[in-house]
Amino acid sequence: MLMENGIPDATRLRLKELARQFVLGLPERIGRLNGLLENLGANGRMPQSFDAARNEAHKLSGSGATFGFSTLSNIAREIEIILDCRMEEGGSLTGREKDRIGELANGLEEESARARKAATDLGNRTGADFAPGTYPGVTEEGTAERRLYLWDSDSFYIEDLKFQLGFFGFSVIPVHSAADLEEALKNGGTAVLAVDAFSLMETPEPAEAFRAFRGGEHKDRLKVIFLCEQDDFDIRLFAVRHGGDAFFSFPFDISRLLASIDDLSSTKAQEPFHVLIVDDDPEQISFYAMILQNAGMITSVVTDPRNVIQVLVEFKPELILMDLYMPDCDGKELAAMIRQQESFVGIPIVYLSVERDLERQLAAIKRGGDGFLTKPIQPEHLVTEVAIRVERTRKIRYFMERDSLTGLLNHSQLMKKLSDDINRARRLGNPLCFAMIDLDHFKAVNDNYGHLTGDRVLKAVAKLLQERLRKTDTIGRYGGEEFGVILFNTDLENGTRLMNQIRDDFSRIRHRESKRDFFVTFSCGITVFRQGRDMTSLCEEADRALYAAKNRGRNRVESAVSE
Repeated sequence: MLMENGIPDATRLRLKELARQFVLGLPERIGRLNGLLENLGANGRMPQSFDAARNEAHKLSGSGATFGFSTLSNIAREIEIILDCRMEEGGSLTGREKDRIGELANGLEEESARARKAATDLGNRTGADFAPGTYPGVTEEGTAERRLYLWDSDSFYIEDLKFQLGFFGFSVIPVHSAADLEEALKNGGTAVLAVDAFSLMETPEPAEAFRAFRGGEHKDRLKVIFLCEQDDFDIRLFAVRHGGDAFFSFPFDISRLLASIDDLSSTKAQEPFHVLIVDDDPEQISFYAMILQNAGMITSVVTDPRNVIQVLVEFKPELILMDLYMPDCDGKELAAMIRQQESFVGIPIVYLSVERDLERQLAAIKRGGDGFLTKPIQPEHLVTEVAIRVERTRKIRYFMERDSLTGLLNHSQLMKKLSDDINRARRLGNPLCFAMIDLDHFKAVNDNYGHLTGDRVLKAVAKLLQERLRKTDTIGRYGGEEFGVILFNTDLENGTRLMNQIRDDFSRIRHRESKRDFFVTFSCGITVFRQGRDMTSLCEEADRALYAAKNRGRNRVESAVSE
């Protein structure tokens, strides 16, 4: 894709066209503003007359700043301030104010003429506002997920390692040379390589070649985990000197090994940020939407404040970028309305306006805003501000909604999601299964191996469920050693088959404490939603099926059908 100034050519051309349209529309916009200003003489005591003229000046000031016409923006802004002051103090415009507005109106006409003459240069001026580089908050996709590369070795534990990782959906791919590593890194992203320490220690030449490759141009994209049958100081020192990022001795704690692979690979691309832009000026909405979309974000746009709540309900944006002054309902009032609804209390609201008066900015923030950005704002600064705020909100929401040990949804969020999915299944007529999982004899695991080992077992089952289920499925920690799984658009037969496969694989995963290996199983009860049932009845049916699985010998899946 062709790029200039860090922005794709296609987007740059669209921005240039927006700027051109703005310039061509200036005579009409200035004429509309002048007409409203002239009417103030006849309707000077009517608040709505002042409000209409003030809003028109505000939009012109914001658009002028957005497209780089600072003089035009400042002139319109001065008109806006005069009208604001008169609205606060009451009464008609004074003679001096009328004269000044007349001078400013002439200035707008002159700036409009200059802008039309300079229209051919707008593309370069607009594009120059963009700084090259990758914006924060946009995670690039890595190489193919769920791969572990393995340096050629005949160590006895290799087949067992492949077997254990296979339960979690990993492919273990052997590499025999630096050329194979080059091929693995060809598509970009980060690759994780497992290396048997003894293999390199016993063959100095390959060891030196490997160390040279590890320290070359790929040092930041290749992560290395050293594996060994033993664990002593000399072996660990060798691993560190050869660029090891992690070290594990056999037999491996599979849950810790998986966590290390995920931390090193960072294979999962971050979901794009979703921003709602509220402004009654279509040109500015288009401009800022393009900026954010170019940074990899998703945008929803609203020009009529009456439609904001509907968009919040349907699309669940993560941040609202809102103009302060809009006709009929200004930004402060709209923010207050949003904050009065519990579902939207946590969504950040950032005002984007030409308003520079600190007292008015603080007054707007007090009504429900979280920040204030003053136009004009450089595109890269806008993207950075949005990315930082959404990232922080995501982290806060994560800790509020997630179980601290497993990272799954906590009980209340799991139940909320189940209720929402039941309503969706009822509306669409789709099947929905709900499964409850309980680890068998988990108290004995804690008693025999300690609670830290028990925690690792809980994390292992959570990890297995995350890897084996779809992104559209929901997993939560119901409580203690119990988990809940929501399978949307899945019938009882397929849901039972899936949970049986996961149950069987989990029973063969080796867990380790000190020098002891052990295995854990789970029991599962599953039911399917049918019309006329609710969340409570679905949970009760899954729970009864779970107890039936326990009573019939454990390590099994039992199903229940709604009556």
